[in-house]
Amino acid sequence: MKTLNLSVLDRIMLPQLLPQQSSKLEMITISSIVEKTTFSDQELSDLGLKDNNGKVTWTSECDVEYKFTAEQIEVLKNASRKADENKSVNRQNIQLIEKIDAI
Repeated sequence: MKTLNLSVLDRIMLPQLLPQQSSKLEMITISSIVEKTTFSDQELSDLGLKDNNGKVTWTSECDVEYKFTAEQIEVLKNASRKADENKSVNRQNIQLIEKIDAI
């Protein structure tokens, strides 16, 4: 297992970076990543996370360390590589992509 520290923005961007369609096995792995990094009700409250007309805002920052399996790491790295190949890297997801590439 490898660890990855994710910020609030990283956790918001992660589901958008991951494939929306794939094989059954890979979708199970993708679902496990999303479940692992989803905000709990308590975190939503503590961070002041809100959706303001499609723009997500928060009032507090908190990085969380997550442990990922080899299969999850492979999915994350493939998603990062595909984002780069498709030229879909942007200011919002570059930090996350760099963290993924570094593990």
